[in-house]
Amino acid sequence: MAGYVSNEKISEIQRLTNIVEVINRHVNLKRAGKNYIGLCPFHSEKTPSFSVSPEKQLYKCFGCGEGGTVFTFLMKKEGLSFPEALRILAERARVDIPKRSEKGNAGNDKTLLYDANNVAAEFFHKCLLDNKGTAAREYLHQRGIKENSISKFRIGYTPDGWDSLIRLAKTKNIPSSRLHSAGLIIAKDDDGGFYDRFRNRLMFPITDHIGRVIGFGGRSLSGAEPKYLNSPETILFSKGRCLYGLDLAKQFILKDRKALIMEGYTDVIVAHQEGICNAVGVLGTALTVDHIRLLRQWTPEVTLVLDGDTAGQKSSDRSLDILAEEEMEAKVVQLPEADDPCDFILREGANKFMELVNGALDFFGFKLQMAEAKWDLSSHSGKLAAIRELLNTVLKVQNVLRQQLIVKSIAEKMSVEEKTLRLELGKLKSAQRPGGTNGDTPIKTGSDSDYLAERELLGLLLSHNELIREFETEVGPAAFRIENLKEIVHKALEIYHENGQVRETDLTSSFIGSEQAKVLTGITLEYEEGDYRKRFADCVYYVKRRENKKEISYTKKRIRSLDINQKQEKAKLLREFYEKTKLTHLSRKRGQ
Repeated sequence: MAGYVSNEKISEIQRLTNIVEVINRHVNLKRAGKNYIGLCPFHSEKTPSFSVSPEKQLYKCFGCGEGGTVFTFLMKKEGLSFPEALRILAERARVDIPKRSEKGNAGNDKTLLYDANNVAAEFFHKCLLDNKGTAAREYLHQRGIKENSISKFRIGYTPDGWDSLIRLAKTKNIPSSRLHSAGLIIAKDDDGGFYDRFRNRLMFPITDHIGRVIGFGGRSLSGAEPKYLNSPETILFSKGRCLYGLDLAKQFILKDRKALIMEGYTDVIVAHQEGICNAVGVLGTALTVDHIRLLRQWTPEVTLVLDGDTAGQKSSDRSLDILAEEEMEAKVVQLPEADDPCDFILREGANKFMELVNGALDFFGFKLQMAEAKWDLSSHSGKLAAIRELLNTVLKVQNVLRQQLIVKSIAEKMSVEEKTLRLELGKLKSAQRPGGTNGDTPIKTGSDSDYLAERELLGLLLSHNELIREFETEVGPAAFRIENLKEIVHKALEIYHENGQVRETDLTSSFIGSEQAKVLTGITLEYEEGDYRKRFADCVYYVKRRENKKEISYTKKRIRSLDINQKQEKAKLLREFYEKTKLTHLSRKRGQ
């Protein structure tokens, strides 16, 4: 929780926020009884398993296990901290919350870093437009980039000086420590000072999907290396998690149900300039899982636009495997040799470019084409190598029916029996099958029965507070063995004794972003009405019997350890053994 905002204020913001409305901006929700369902935005799926409860103000995916409150959703989807998500929703709900002091937070508060980046972007853009930016403007003119595109993408220029930005920041009371945290300046090794990271470069502000400046890409204008220099990784910026131009493209991607993924800044800028507005770019890195999951919010299909060089073809290999793993529909456009999208569109026109896009190969057709070019299919060894490479990609396809169709295509193309290919696929699958448990499965201490019983008991206590006193008398929180559940029940009892009641929403602010939050959401949304007193008695009986069995086992060991002369001690232990056994039977009778 943000320490300066009370639990009551957080609950008020949550109560005044329509969770369905917030999530519906990212997920196409449809009503299903009391709840709403849709495709989960956190993992790939074809059948909806993502559920939102307006009544309980919670969401839960029954496929991947993600769940929580509206705060959790915004934090995960938009990369916000809890205070940031809280402030955004407070503004929408028109609830006043105290402002955080900047003292001690200048280097880490995301809001302050967004402000610093925005000041830098405005400064760079101004430098481009005045006399200092003549050479940069000439370069843009040569590349065919027009004035409206310069303004739309806030393109800039940073002067060839060591402290231009630092001096500008001082006039706006922005400390160097904040510029350093934003990746805009570099610390000197000797005297503890700083110097500008970007010098004499054409500057491309990089924004997140809601338009906030999170970093920069700078192209050298003097021939200095590297040719392109990106901001370093910061708490705002990670090049493997953002796409250039997405904030401008997302509405068009949503409309077209397709995104074009390009490689360079100028590729994206020229595409938008010429009316191809669903284009986005990777930032000097290969396509990642995070890129695909980000795009899935707006489209089920992407088209990779590859430069017409060897590097472009090589970069597609891993990208296609990721697309297969994530079950994203994908096509590939291979541009003519030595071409990139910027040059091709300016030379041939947008219509000609879109002809290539509309005639793009599906991703497996392209993989087949690449295999033909890579291997000598006239030889047995070449054909075998090509088949194995293709089958390794097939293994990454999750949909079984799609796998079968692809195997059929490979069999026809390679003139091999389909049955033989399936046998080979089975061997590869066995060889790649990992040992151990699924890394996504939550680790629980205790048996599955323990977990289910304690989970049920916790759900009953939260739904029926009148059971809490009886619970404390009969067993108490110490009886819980599962660590996550134990932490929740202790917090629940603390709130209950303070306020006289405890609701699910009272607990959410205490476990934001944690494993306990997921557990709590699951308990709340999966709770079923019915004979709750009978279920409570059964749970109490289970917990008591578990503790008694433990004690009985210990007593048995002590009895066996006594020698024949310790009759008095043995008689005492036998009485204890009888009392514990009787207690177990009485507890069961009470629960019936």
